[in-house]
Amino acid sequence: MNRVLDFVQRNRKFYLVLGVVLVLNILFFILAGSRELALYNDSAKVLQDTSVQVRAARRRSSEAEKITSNVMEAQKRIHRFFDSELSRGGDPFVTLTGRIYDILTTNHMNFQHVSYDRKPELKGVLNRIVIHVPVKAGYEDFQRLIRDLEKISFPVFIDRVSISSVTGGEISATVDIVTFYGEEKP
Repeated sequence: MNRVLDFVQRNRKFYLVLGVVLVLNILFFILAGSRELALYNDSAKVLQDTSVQVRAARRRSSEAEKITSNVMEAQKRIHRFFDSELSRGGDPFVTLTGRIYDILTTNHMNFQHVSYDRKPELKGVLNRIVIHVPVKAGYEDFQRLIRDLEKISFPVFIDRVSISSVTGGEISATVDIVTFYGEEKP
């Protein structure tokens, strides 16, 4: 045993350095272990947050798919409208104005001139025509006129009714009727 003690005393610097290195190693191990434990605890929170974000992303994705589906359905309806419901050139304009004149005379309207404006809605594809009908009539006749004009099949509808005066049961107004015509290809 004395030999061992003598040997350790002679080499004490070495053993002191070895002891310090061993203590430092243990300290580094404890610090690294506590850091790993903290990372492990933090990773549970990060995992939970990530799970919430994934669920939210899935919800947004399903909402985006619904919106995409709605847009595609709207595009199909628009194509169907242009291809079938809105025939190229539409109902002849003369036929439409004739129907409007028939409705005006049937409802005892006092009208002077009917004018219209043509505006390209989609260049080369669709024209928007606004027919301006200034009328003078009694209240009940005016109501019947509006009902009859609303019965004209799509794509014809009443855009605006501007009442300029009401005197003694007679209404002076301008009814704007809108229709659409497909642009005729040459």
